[in-house]
Amino acid sequence: MIAVLALAGCNAMKPKPPAIPAVYLVFFHAWSADLTPEAKMIVDQAAARVKAAPPSTVAIAGYTFNDGTLDDNMRLARKRVSVVRDAMVADGVDPKLFLDIPIGPADDGAGKTGDRRTEIRLQYGS
Repeated sequence: MIAVLALAGCNAMKPKPPAIPAVYLVFFHAWSADLTPEAKMIVDQAAARVKAAPPSTVAIAGYTFNDGTLDDNMRLARKRVSVVRDAMVADGVDPKLFLDIPIGPADDGAGKTGDRRTEIRLQYGS
């Protein structure tokens, strides 16, 4: 009985919990792909998480709202994705982990402020 209790508290016997998927939202000003200081803090947090618990993929989805042309919105979505990815690479994240997804105009009910975003999704597993 004593041996069982001693082993129950041993960290080597505890299975490592699976890494939990995480989503970070990075917001932008209208028609901008510049990181605000607040947005940079979120990107830095995501990069720190990636370095601490490397995921299999870092997917970055870029959204815009419906004002303007589709071409302009897609160009902006690609630029936002690129800016976030480049900032994470500058923070030491392996560039091979990234999957870029420029979505463009969102139709998800987030509203104009919510549509000016990128989503950083850390995906674990195969």
